[in-house]
Amino acid sequence: MPAHIQAYQRPPTPEQALALLSQAAGQAAPLIPRPRVPDEVFPPAPTVVDLQALPWVYISREPTTLRLGANTPLQTLVDNAAVAAVADGILRQSAELAAPRTLRNLATLAGAIEGAAEGPPELLLSLLALNATATVQSAEGVKQLALRNYRPTPGALLVEVTVELGAARRGALARVARTPMDRAIVAVVVVVDALQACAAVAGAAPQPIVVETALVDASLNAAIDALVEAVVAQAAPVGDYRGSAEYRLAMAGVLTRRALENVIQQRGSA
Repeated sequence: MPAHIQAYQRPPTPEQALALLSQAAGQAAPLIPRPRVPDEVFPPAPTVVDLQALPWVYISREPTTLRLGANTPLQTLVDNAAVAAVADGILRQSAELAAPRTLRNLATLAGAIEGAAEGPPELLLSLLALNATATVQSAEGVKQLALRNYRPTPGALLVEVTVELGAARRGALARVARTPMDRAIVAVVVVVDALQACAAVAGAAPQPIVVETALVDASLNAAIDALVEAVVAQAAPVGDYRGSAEYRLAMAGVLTRRALENVIQQRGSA
């Protein structure tokens, strides 16, 4: 264990975890396993708060809702039939893309969401396109908010992610990467229901882009064009060694169109 760590705590309740994390800034940090092993496995704080004893490992399918505990391992998501049934399996597919199986057994849903900026973005994109809800607990209590508005903050813990179920929801994922399991350069998830199409895009801006377009009284071609144009309009790509800004911008439009066309083909063949 690194020399800077003076205490390693594994509290059994959220209240105890939050009490430990409420120490002075920088003195305590949560340990949340992510899909990609970081250069520094432990956070740079003298007190490490291990959250794996908290009771947030579950997948609960209710009549119209799928509830996912924040500590649920990614492999559990991959193996679960209720997860596989959501929007043509995009949740299962994106969880499988997040890491090799050995790491999927360790990494959690919270780790995939909170580490999406540095690691595989597809699972977060799938949840954003599904308009998922986050449940967050802090010293002030428990609150719910749209996942697209959630940002990790000190003194607050992600408890659960909720997805509303709908038989008419279809989904598709499109990505480009250097190798099939490498981190995506650009990735897009599209979810379509009877009224609208929603696209979530990573790699074309510092934060994921989420755009929606109505399908009512619109031709499919017009809907595709509108969604692609909205994604490109919001894109603000930053180039790096994996892809230039121009390449990322072009791929954002191409992959959005490809994913939406795939969804439409699936709807037509259903």
